[in-house]
Amino acid sequence: MDRLDTIAKGQQPRLTVSGVPQGYDAYVAAEAACRRGGPVLFVALDDMQADAVERALGFFAPQMPVLAFPAWDCLPYDRVSPKPDIESKRLATLAALARDTGKPCVIVTTINAVLQRVPPKAVIAGASFMAKNGAEVDRDALVGFLSGNGYVRAGTVREPGDFSLRGGIVDLWPPGEEQPLRLDFFGSTLDAIRRFDAETQLSDKTAVPDVTLLPASEAPLNAQAISRFRTGYVAAFGAAGDDPLYESVSAGRKTQGMEHWLPLFYERLDTLFDYLPRCVVMLGHQAEESKAARLELIADYYDTREQFRHQKDDKHAIKGPPYKPLKPQTLYLSDAEWKAALGKNILRELSPFQAPDSMSSLDAGGRLGRDFAPERQGGNLNVFQAAADHLKTLQAAGKRVLVASWTDGSAERMGGVMSDHGVTPIRKVANWPEALKLDASAFGIACLGIERGFDGGQGLLHDYIKIAFAPQAHSVCRAI
Repeated sequence: MDRLDTIAKGQQPRLTVSGVPQGYDAYVAAEAACRRGGPVLFVALDDMQADAVERALGFFAPQMPVLAFPAWDCLPYDRVSPKPDIESKRLATLAALARDTGKPCVIVTTINAVLQRVPPKAVIAGASFMAKNGAEVDRDALVGFLSGNGYVRAGTVREPGDFSLRGGIVDLWPPGEEQPLRLDFFGSTLDAIRRFDAETQLSDKTAVPDVTLLPASEAPLNAQAISRFRTGYVAAFGAAGDDPLYESVSAGRKTQGMEHWLPLFYERLDTLFDYLPRCVVMLGHQAEESKAARLELIADYYDTREQFRHQKDDKHAIKGPPYKPLKPQTLYLSDAEWKAALGKNILRELSPFQAPDSMSSLDAGGRLGRDFAPERQGGNLNVFQAAADHLKTLQAAGKRVLVASWTDGSAERMGGVMSDHGVTPIRKVANWPEALKLDASAFGIACLGIERGFDGGQGLLHDYIKIAFAPQAHSVCRAI
């Protein structure tokens, strides 16, 4: 069993995997999903790292399904709702996991997202509305589904979660769709389903055969959810008084920030771990520290809200209805629940640094490449010539080299610069499978957004070296 097999299928329930720098972590995650034949949950520290992992996965494993599960883009106990596109991504991922959790894929999330409870898996799996082109569709039932599952009626559909009614036409933008859909009815028959441009409102000529609609919000407004909310609200806070939140939800109207009372809309909430079978969980470097900081922040926000809620000094009291926060454990995992969830899965804690192999640690072989900081800081040194010389030295040592740039434009410019400095032949590749087909004498160049280059090492990446150039300007080299 090689090292990647041990990471993916090894018997150790908890293992520290060292030698996994940025970029290489995505390769390791993709390999683990493929070799295990099941899902891998990659928990990044923040949105920036999650985005980098998603992009790197698209390069190293273009055929591997990648599901993004971002955190809400608002603070704990906020008065605003998460953006519709954020909820759309989250719900699309939850629906995909609820339908099928056994196939190889990589779910990319963050510490903030995985610590927050989510709607129950059974509810998401059962909350859908199917409409087929040419079939009889109950238009009233469709509108009822949209109204009760978080869609917002608008004059014009502009963003995910919107829907509008115009005679026999229903425009809507479901979660997971890149473009909104236009459903054209002829009586009770769905005559056509087409995508359209949200900016121009012009329909695509290509017909869509069918569509499966999912909820647009994690907080539903159907009759059962509203009843549960009202009962739970009174049980938690007592009589509602003149609380606009209670009044809006009771009337079935979506209101800003209502998602922060998500536990009141359901009998119980699940966690992202509940949507997955026993799978490989990869934690980014320093994830435990980030988790502790997040839980501390949640507790601080809750305490602050509680203090203002019970403020008796009218001089310093907040004007308007008091904010009534739910206890943190109802909406977020506790530290004990976090540890219990990890204990049920195969945990791999990633580190970019080297460490000796042991019963609890395995070196994946990745190494940070050379840093050209001295050349950049030396005013009289040609950093491009230094980089070119280094690339040729690597190739002479039997290494195959791939130069990474942040954009296609910078890759094209950098390819020309390296060619001018004797790095030839240099070939543009779209992804890792294409890079593997290059002749051993050729240098590769690709669009791969990593901050620092790395050495695959130990044959795991077929002895390729990654050389990453700074995104700020193609004239500044940051090969590491």
